[in-house]
Amino acid sequence: MTTHAYDGYTPETNEAAQRQAATRHLVTPEQRFTSAIACLGAAWALSWAEFALTLAIGLPGDASSHPLAAMVASRVLVGLLYVWVASRLQWARWFTVALGFASVALVAPTLALQWHVFPAAAFVCGAALVCKFAASLYLLSPMPARLATR
Repeated sequence: MTTHAYDGYTPETNEAAQRQAATRHLVTPEQRFTSAIACLGAAWALSWAEFALTLAIGLPGDASSHPLAAMVASRVLVGLLYVWVASRLQWARWFTVALGFASVALVAPTLALQWHVFPAAAFVCGAALVCKFAASLYLLSPMPARLATR
């Protein structure tokens, strides 16, 4: 019974099937770039949620001494940077990768302390860091070419 199961088997057909399976699971640069843009968009939205949580708990002391305009301007500028990344500008891509890794390295160690003070904000901040880290990893891979304009 078992001897007839391998009658049609040849090593060439097995290699071709393995090659075809590996090709099917290959992620294209365009898919990685789309995932990176989705992660950047999620990180940007989470930064606005973090801003809203900051306003919800209130600002200690004199409200006029807090840099609310700077907090808004920084989020707008980062959003503009992400638009330039979506436009496939190389300098924006590498700047975003550097900012993503720097923010993970500098902010991640503070999450434990933030968790003791305000767990919801720590969760939002941690989720934004995961998105920035994932986007930075995706952006390290080769980027697809810019679309030709007419």
